[in-house]
Amino acid sequence: MKIFYILMFLSLWSLGLVFLFHRRRSQLWIALTLLLGGAASYAFAMHLTIMPVVQGAEWLPETVSRWLYFSTVVAMNIHFYLLPFTFFMGGIWLNESMRLRLKQGLSIIGFVGALALLLAHLRFEPWNTFEVERFRYWDGIYVVLGCYFYYRAYGREKDVQLRRVRRRILLFPVIMIWAYTSDYLGFESLKLGWWSLELESNGMWHGNVIVILGAVSLILFYTVRYGFLGIKLRIERERLDYSIRTLTMGVSILNHTIKNEIQKIDYLAEKCGVLLQSGQTGKAVHTIEQVHGLTRHLLHMVNRIKDKAEDIVLDEGEYEVVSLMDSVIQSAATLVENRPVSLSAEYGAEGRLVCDAVHLSETLSNLIRNALDAMPSGGTITLRSTASRRDFRIEVSDTGNGIPQEYMSKIFEPFFTTKKNALNYGLGLSYCSSVLSKHGGKLTVSSEPGKGTTFILHFPAIRYRPSNPSRRLKATSKLRAWADRANPS
Repeated sequence: MKIFYILMFLSLWSLGLVFLFHRRRSQLWIALTLLLGGAASYAFAMHLTIMPVVQGAEWLPETVSRWLYFSTVVAMNIHFYLLPFTFFMGGIWLNESMRLRLKQGLSIIGFVGALALLLAHLRFEPWNTFEVERFRYWDGIYVVLGCYFYYRAYGREKDVQLRRVRRRILLFPVIMIWAYTSDYLGFESLKLGWWSLELESNGMWHGNVIVILGAVSLILFYTVRYGFLGIKLRIERERLDYSIRTLTMGVSILNHTIKNEIQKIDYLAEKCGVLLQSGQTGKAVHTIEQVHGLTRHLLHMVNRIKDKAEDIVLDEGEYEVVSLMDSVIQSAATLVENRPVSLSAEYGAEGRLVCDAVHLSETLSNLIRNALDAMPSGGTITLRSTASRRDFRIEVSDTGNGIPQEYMSKIFEPFFTTKKNALNYGLGLSYCSSVLSKHGGKLTVSSEPGKGTTFILHFPAIRYRPSNPSRRLKATSKLRAWADRANPS
């Protein structure tokens, strides 16, 4: 049974290091909570499992033994005085909607309180002896507040995808409540002697093995199956050869783009012929200009996928958001002619965006085409720009059939498609996701079968410069409808 104590701290430290390596500011403290959470397991494993076996061995110098003992005492001080604080901090910084100054103020107050508890212990007690009654209720304040902020982050998250992530993270408050009950309320006193333990408790801490290893197993399952704290491990993909996958992806993206543009050009050529036959030369000239725009875009895409095999490479510039979205809608308007579809844009945030205009336009065009495919009986497609402290977003919403829940975890995978058409390669969304990733952002989706789908392009806030910085969060929404142009009466 004692061998599981070793597994406990090794598994917690391993997970903590993985999440720390992939850290964002919002999850840095969660990673530290995992690392510090393994401190008590380390101390107990050293005293109950490891040192009883190696103590007194000729190959173990006395100096090393003393340093190991010193590390266990430090680990228990960390567990009792710093772990509740890091849990509290994780809850605070998970709330991305909170004002930065409020977070900073709470962080300072929390740190001062934790430091005061530690200094009081070192002043009034031997550093290797812990009378838990002195600090258990002060630590309880950190645990209660931490749980509140974790649940607050979940309750106030409006994004469907992020809300699912927040729901999985609620596992941490459950673990912390158990740890507080078993180690803070369950302990009366603890003394770390020279490789001996003097512990007064109700024995509840013996259940930590089941709870901790069970939680670690659940986190690993979430990470592999769905993703956890921004990390998603797809083990089966690692078996693929990287060079072959890159080659296939490059050529297939090119094929996908050519297919889309040729369909537009074919439609415009047919329309141009009808206009010429009816003597409407002015409209025919305008249609030919639209064809030229499509061919220029296609040539850009061909030139940008080097040798039809390399990864997406960005050619960035600073562009007006309104102009980018307008050009995409004008291009896509040809697709909705003679269809009962309304295509419009809402500008909740105006300004300049640092991006690759060609790849961004292609991404939005792909999403519009997918929306059209999802609305065989007609409906509404809306492009919407918004900005917040953490990112700039462009949303593409439709009122179509929606995406079945069982497909949600697969739609961004290359070659996955539900369209029964030989011309559909299942690469559109994979390409779109890659473009956003190259910009340092991400592509998320929320969908309700029968009611519609919304794809959200997230760009880091640093890429966006609003027209009026003082109105960045309260930009007035301006609607530009293209329904009349797309559906002339």
